[in-house]
Amino acid sequence: MSANEKDLRAAKKAERKAAAAAEQDKKDRSYRRTVGIVAVILIVLIAGALFINSDFLYTHTTAATIGSTKYTPAEVSFFERSTYTNIYENLYSQLGDMTSYLLDSSTPLSEQDYPYGDSEGETWADVIKESAREEMVRVTALYDAAVAAGHTLSDENRATVDSTVETMKQYAESGGYPNVDKFLSAYYGKGMNLKTFTKLQERVTLAYGYSEALQNSFSYTDEELDVYYEEHAEEFDRYAYYAYPVSNSLSAFEGLEGDALAEAVHNAAQAIVDAAVDADAFIRAVKDLAGEDVITKVTSTTVANVGDAYKDWVTDPARQPGDVTVIDMESLSYAMYFVELNRNDYNTVDFRHILVEASPNDDGVYTEEAIAFAKDRAEELLAEWRMNPTEDNFSELAAGFSTDTGSNSNGGLYSGVTKYQMVKGVNDFLFNDGNGVGDSDVVFGESDSYKGYHVVYFAGENGLYRLQLAENAKRSEDYTAAYDALASGYTAAEGFGSRWKGQVLGTFGK
Repeated sequence: MSANEKDLRAAKKAERKAAAAAEQDKKDRSYRRTVGIVAVILIVLIAGALFINSDFLYTHTTAATIGSTKYTPAEVSFFERSTYTNIYENLYSQLGDMTSYLLDSSTPLSEQDYPYGDSEGETWADVIKESAREEMVRVTALYDAAVAAGHTLSDENRATVDSTVETMKQYAESGGYPNVDKFLSAYYGKGMNLKTFTKLQERVTLAYGYSEALQNSFSYTDEELDVYYEEHAEEFDRYAYYAYPVSNSLSAFEGLEGDALAEAVHNAAQAIVDAAVDADAFIRAVKDLAGEDVITKVTSTTVANVGDAYKDWVTDPARQPGDVTVIDMESLSYAMYFVELNRNDYNTVDFRHILVEASPNDDGVYTEEAIAFAKDRAEELLAEWRMNPTEDNFSELAAGFSTDTGSNSNGGLYSGVTKYQMVKGVNDFLFNDGNGVGDSDVVFGESDSYKGYHVVYFAGENGLYRLQLAENAKRSEDYTAAYDALASGYTAAEGFGSRWKGQVLGTFGK
């Protein structure tokens, strides 16, 4: 092999090595680029995850705009959670543990049909979202009007806000949360903290403080109110009457059928009204027919709510107190007793009472002995009070001995009482024209839940009820007009950030 051939082979070998080295370097550089890109992507993904899971989107985006006010997702969630809580607590106060059949606190709201809705597929989440928007519009409009009018938080309102904030801190501590921000975030949703919570509480409190001031800004003369009452008399006047349904299923009619049964039912109702020389006699006749435990209550209602079966008779302009009749229906006959057309031309009253209940026996029957024992005890309490006949002493006795849980913690006091609001014995005592402050007595009372005696104390009169009714209605009417004017143009426009607050409506109760 010549020297030239050796040189050529060596050159080619060097060229192959250089090419291989270049290819490897190219691969190395590609790998390094790939690793770098992956690292950057991982960093971006991690940063994105941290960003999304942070509070930033919940506190720095706009979920709703109302007027010129922008609300973050956290703030919208505050209103939605507050709306849910108000609705649930209201239902629970009426239904107790039965509430879960309508609104289950352990199931997401978006999975629960709204039981009162007309729209197919409407859920509790839909209703609460809409209700919260309406509340936000109301608060925003009133808040803006308050600021424009120079209205500020009163000392009382400031104390209310401070008390609410302190309560949240106590909840956080008792719940084992490391701080109040963690508790508020868990309860109201991501992004909620003490600063935002306090701001919203101040906004809501100022708005409703202004609302109250606006309502109280209207004033009326008695003459104006009297005219208003007469213009709306049909809405205010109340018909008071007894309507006892004598049913053909009573044991007294056992074995009767057809016309004979209908005639017997009619005759029984007729016997009641024939005996009804007054309301007490009407009640006595009902008990004679149906038993001592039957409770016959007076109905006092506006014309719109009088039962259709007897509306024409009750509302007849010729109707007079003490009028009676029998109205026959398919399976029953109504024994009717007309008490009065009540035009609310009387003063509401305040009174205190001590309820002494009779104890039923094991069969749930109130024996004559038990009722007499309750009466004797009531008369003993009245005698004890008369040894020191002051209202304070009566209040102390009521707190110590009355079984009425609705008033014993308040010294037995009921205020602003209207006709027929209380059981018959108490009502008759209260609206006796001769009453004066300090008058007292022992009267019988019964309802579906008790029989017993009331030691009653007349504490005083208030203004004419007809004027109160007219003022409340007119004030509400004028306030609504004023609010509608200041809220004109306020609507809720959903923003980009609304997607980050939906978790709240979907997870209540979880």
